[in-house]
Amino acid sequence: MTHPQQAEEWKIEKRSRACSLCQRVFRSEEEHYSGIAETEGRFGRRDVCLPCWEKKPELFSFWRTRTPRREDRKLENIAAMTDFFKKLLEKPLEEPNRQKIAYLTALLLARKRRLKLHGSAGGKLRIEKTWDGETIEIPDPPISDAELADLRVQMEQLFEIEVGAGDLAS
Repeated sequence: MTHPQQAEEWKIEKRSRACSLCQRVFRSEEEHYSGIAETEGRFGRRDVCLPCWEKKPELFSFWRTRTPRREDRKLENIAAMTDFFKKLLEKPLEEPNRQKIAYLTALLLARKRRLKLHGSAGGKLRIEKTWDGETIEIPDPPISDAELADLRVQMEQLFEIEVGAGDLAS
């Protein structure tokens, strides 16, 4: 039987989308190095771009690899997300789950430049809809980290897009 702490020590992160040193996002099919670093008795994955590799990062073991081919995000999926958001706004956002979905969808659409964010005050997110120029406010509900992770997965499945953690930061 594995002790829970032992299992945690051996849990290695998935491939990162960005260089662990300079934080630059890897391009589709870009060559880079992946490796395992040991820090304070724990192992963790590090992905390093070729320019940063020249700085000779200290890794326990490493290998040269390539970022998986990324499919171009389909515009119809962004259009579907926009239509979904428009329909959410047709009814009052009184139910907490609808508020959370509307808020997260607004953040994603802002990242895709379909909405413009104009700040948050009084528990409301102020946004401008690019398709009609109207500025509205939607609830800015409290969302736990666990809920955020679950909602992110649901949205990825609904719209067949990859939602990064940074996409859901206002």
